[in-house]
Amino acid sequence: MNVVFIGTPEFAVPSLKCLSESKHNILAVVTQTDKPKGRKGKPCAPPVKSVAIDAGFHVIQPDDVNDNLIIEKLKGLNPDVIAVVAFGQKISSEILNLPKYRCVNVHASLLPKYRGAAPINWAVINGEEESGITTIIMSEKMDAGEMIVQKSLTIDLEETAGELGDRLSRLGAETLLESLMQIETGSVKYTQQDEELVSLAPKIKKEDGLINWNQDEKEIHDFVRGMNPRPSAYTSLIRNNSKERIIILKTERDNSPDAGTVNVPGTITDISNRGIKTAARNGSVWIKEVKPEGKRMMSATAFSRGHDLKVNYLFQ
Repeated sequence: MNVVFIGTPEFAVPSLKCLSESKHNILAVVTQTDKPKGRKGKPCAPPVKSVAIDAGFHVIQPDDVNDNLIIEKLKGLNPDVIAVVAFGQKISSEILNLPKYRCVNVHASLLPKYRGAAPINWAVINGEEESGITTIIMSEKMDAGEMIVQKSLTIDLEETAGELGDRLSRLGAETLLESLMQIETGSVKYTQQDEELVSLAPKIKKEDGLINWNQDEKEIHDFVRGMNPRPSAYTSLIRNNSKERIIILKTERDNSPDAGTVNVPGTITDISNRGIKTAARNGSVWIKEVKPEGKRMMSATAFSRGHDLKVNYLFQ
């Protein structure tokens, strides 16, 4: 089939690569514009653009994909289908209805659960044991279209959102190709989503990363995993009437006999080669890896030595 591919981040790259190695013909790749990155603000190409250019595909980078000029350009390409993987802009009904087989979206959840911009993060934060990929025919209502193919996988207890995202991106590529094969051969069976089972996964902002130490140790551990690598969980170290913001990258649930000892949540109760033991509402977590704001990532042990941490200091 003749395909227009629309996608932007690293998550979309395996789908583009698999599509490029298949029998399908990629007419063009649509991706977001280059964005400033780093301290110098140098424009940086999105991952999909870099791969598309290397493969020799025609690249379109609209400020607004729904601009009339872009729509006319897509009409001129006359695609059989448009494949959309983590693009980052809302797509108008005019584009959704443009191709013969409409627009196929790769969504990183087991729909109808976790509709929205951050399904991977929320699945980990909420301690889900399973996630997956669902391909859908896109509709005007976000992530609510008819389902084509759904594949699941188990979430590891220590897996971060970033690690899960890597696995789901590869599964997404496989699921996209299977979906296009079913559409092309006419063997596809579309399934309506059960609206009573819908849950949402809204976009997570940087300020949403503040750790609530007044949660159970499992909730804190899952929150840190779900915020890694972006936008990152953080806390503030309180000592000597000062406050220092610290990004927490990795934790470990405490399973020692005294894990149930009552302490003020956020209190440092032990410091060792294992890390920084910190009280939760119920139990404790060991902080394993941190990144002081504006500095490099380091082990919690190295951080504790460099900052002369002491038991009874407080995170909040």
